[in-house]
Amino acid sequence: MSTASLNGEALLSLFTNGYRNLKQNAETVDALNVFPIPDGDTGKNMSMTWLGGLENSSTEEVSIEKMAKAFSKGTLLAARGNSGVILSQFVRGLMNGMKGHESITPEDFVLAMESGYTKAYSAVSVPTEGTMLTVMRETADSLKNNYDPFADFELLFDEAVKEMKKSLMNTPNLLACLKEAGVVDSGGAGLLYLFEGMQMALHGEMLDGNEQSKEAPEEFFTPDSIRKAMKKSHAKYAVVAAASGTGMIEYFKSVGVSAVIDGGQTNNPSAKAFVDAFYAVDADHIIVLPNDGNIVLTAKQAAKIFDGDVHVIETKSMAEGYSAMSMADFSLPTVEEVIEEMTYYLPNVTTAYITTATRDAQINGVDVKEGAYVGLTDDILSCSSDITEATIKMFAAIPEIEDKQVTCIFYGKGISKEDAIAMGDTLQKAYPLMEFGYIEGSMEVYSYMFAIE
Repeated sequence: MSTASLNGEALLSLFTNGYRNLKQNAETVDALNVFPIPDGDTGKNMSMTWLGGLENSSTEEVSIEKMAKAFSKGTLLAARGNSGVILSQFVRGLMNGMKGHESITPEDFVLAMESGYTKAYSAVSVPTEGTMLTVMRETADSLKNNYDPFADFELLFDEAVKEMKKSLMNTPNLLACLKEAGVVDSGGAGLLYLFEGMQMALHGEMLDGNEQSKEAPEEFFTPDSIRKAMKKSHAKYAVVAAASGTGMIEYFKSVGVSAVIDGGQTNNPSAKAFVDAFYAVDADHIIVLPNDGNIVLTAKQAAKIFDGDVHVIETKSMAEGYSAMSMADFSLPTVEEVIEEMTYYLPNVTTAYITTATRDAQINGVDVKEGAYVGLTDDILSCSSDITEATIKMFAAIPEIEDKQVTCIFYGKGISKEDAIAMGDTLQKAYPLMEFGYIEGSMEVYSYMFAIE
């Protein structure tokens, strides 16, 4: 078979096979986590983002320009996690390269690839080489330099997949944390699975569509609940926050968060979930607490989509969100003053976690053993088969821990309040001047989360 051009219906068929391949390999992509802890979700985020494009597109749309516009809009709204946002921006650039076309040639697609990676780079304030961005760029540049031999899309995608694999395998040489962890970039791997699926379709190998993704995890604002929420009185200020764990969700609601989106590690919410929440709260000024470094870009993308005054405070953890809400004063006359109060202590917050290791590894000089307890902040600091020992060692490794004054202990699912108090008592002996508080977080991934100030 030789495919010299593609219309909208044909390209969407390739995209569908790409999605199926990524979906079937999502767990493999998730496992390419730098840290050996159970919070990998790149495969899930990328597949759900791509699915959003498919669900927003008509399988009978012949015009590639119209299909591209619908597919791009779907991915923008469905984007979740940093990898999903970057992927949606790549799609946006890719589809911009198809404007004015009823069908495209291999040469058109190559030029669109260049537009795609350029748009993806612009979505990140400080692009990092050795990530999916590099894989996009190096693949597109290689194709641009060699598109003359591509008489059909079969040859084009054969070359694209070959170059993408080459670029992906080189990512550990560009990013030290990947080399130390012994993994390639997970976002780049997800991109490769998408392109391999499209390559398979071109060669007549259509994957089984029965392995469809399950519905996205329920969010707090479904269309029905949005309509009900819109009946609330109009407000000057409203806070929208992401949180995971029933206890954390209830906590944020109890301290005045207007809308809580169920999402965090392994369950990143989509841009649409944020937009729906913005409509629901009906306020002059909306303040967003992403509460996860992997959700910040999604929240920012949603803020751009929404027609209203939205301010994203870049909280990288629920502990930072806790600190921000503890300082919130909504009696202040301007939103700028409210945000200034909420962010005042954020630079002083250290977020620490205890979780379990998913594999053996050597990270940051720590000998990590599968199944053992791991203590980490921005890096892994301790590992032990005993949860108390892992916690004590982690605290001891936190810079300037002696200067910290207050720690709130959020205890996860499977940890009792008595366990948490016992942990606090042990830490109190090591740090007698520090005050401790306790909140039931019911987090799935973490046994403990510590907000240390």
